[in-house]
Amino acid sequence: MDLQRLARKLIDLGAPTIGRLLADNAAAIAGDVAGMIPLPIPFKETAIRYALQRAGAALGADIASPAELEAALDATPPAEAAAKLAPIEAGLAAMVEVERERIRAEAEVARVQVAEVNASIRAEAATRDGWWGTWRTILAYELALECPAWAALMMWAIVAGRIADLVAAASLLSVWWGARFGILGVHVWTGSHERQTAITGQPIPGVVGALAGAIKARR
Repeated sequence: MDLQRLARKLIDLGAPTIGRLLADNAAAIAGDVAGMIPLPIPFKETAIRYALQRAGAALGADIASPAELEAALDATPPAEAAAKLAPIEAGLAAMVEVERERIRAEAEVARVQVAEVNASIRAEAATRDGWWGTWRTILAYELALECPAWAALMMWAIVAGRIADLVAAASLLSVWWGARFGILGVHVWTGSHERQTAITGQPIPGVVGALAGAIKARR
């Protein structure tokens, strides 16, 4: 069915909230302003079921779908339909406003949390002690010295005929080196982000943030 037509009909009867919920693309018809907070789908589905059930009880019909609602409205004089829909519209509008206030409150809490985290990052970057900036360097130099030592040990194992022992230790050594280089790589990466944060005062987005930024830029 044409949900836009039903939305217009509900708006004419003084029930714009019901029309907006039934027709997702009826925002412009209903006169919504740009930037209105979108409603979560589960809430919309619950609100639509509520509206249909209440409308069915008010109009004296068994209404379970938008098409049945439109048929019931067509069979009811406009003045009578408007009067019966008025309390439903008022209740639904109040529910929608409460939900939007909840979304605004959650967004404000998230904004404050992000601001506090950013302030903590800047404070740590500005006041860290000497060990904070040098322990990664110590780890890197230690690993750089460890690699030739392991290479010499492998050469000795080959010359001494201990290849079987070397092969037996290969799996353990792979895990050991993988963990060491992985830790070093992560700390070098986070260290770069910390220095950039200290300079710019802005946090560096993670993988999810970078993907979200890329998607937003493409739009």
